Amino acid sequence: MGSWISFDKDHESVAKVKQYCESVVFVQFYGQTNDLKGSTDNITGKPKSELGNLLSELDKEVRKASRIEELEITKSMKNILRKMAEIRVCMADCETVEDCHQKLLNDAERFQAIYQKRGHESEVLEEKHSFYWGTRQQLLFGKVICDWLATQDSEKAPMDPIFGTLLNPTGGRVGPGDTGFFHDSLFDDMGPFAYHSAVHDGFGYLITNHKTGPGYAYLNKGLFGDWSPFGGQLYGIKYWEKICEKYHPDRATLEQFIFL
Repeated sequence: MGSWISFDKDHESVAKVKQYCESVVFVQFYGQTNDLKGSTDNITGKPKSELGNLLSELDKEVRKASRIEELEITKSMKNILRKMAEIRVCMADCETVEDCHQKLLNDAERFQAIYQKRGHESEVLEEKHSFYWGTRQQLLFGKVICDWLATQDSEKAPMDPIFGTLLNPTGGRVGPGDTGFFHDSLFDDMGPFAYHSAVHDGFGYLITNHKTGPGYAYLNKGLFGDWSPFGGQLYGIKYWEKICEKYHPDRATLEQFIFL
């Protein structure tokens, strides 16, 4: 759907995108790197959480496959996922660690199929930006990916966001790819640039790699269309400025967030 030049989406489609965007404003993730109002997303160094370290390890395991079609969920991956389950388990007593581990194993099989169907390796998150592993921003991007991929199979719930991050580890960083300057200069944690970057990268990734989702021009405004990374930039940021002004996530208390 779409091209490098802007076109008209129907009103209902844009309304659904906006509804989805508002639904992620107060989302946090079990095991994420930064605290509620932390600024660790743009501090250089190693991953700042155990989840970040495990995600980095899992990414390395995925890349060990000599060919895309040879990717398998190895014993090492299963062991990493077991450790992740202890971090990602629902803290509201809605599941056990064993339940969480089994879900991650099931999701891993779905990830394997999606990864192989896509047909190419994920973009590399450079070592100098390894602090980005496990951040709320990276996981928010991963959630967007998994939520929209799940719409292709209405009988299944979305995969855990960790698998969305593994499909594109640099997703959600401000600026193109694994850039450092733009992210370090413009990333604003729970501000409009952060939210826009997560959904813009997510929607753009989905249409260019899986031919689904709203595309880069997710609000259907501007000169550039769904397949161009230039699409949706200005109007997307303006939209999120209004949303952040409406909900003030940067001032929110921990109780206002939904943890996933």
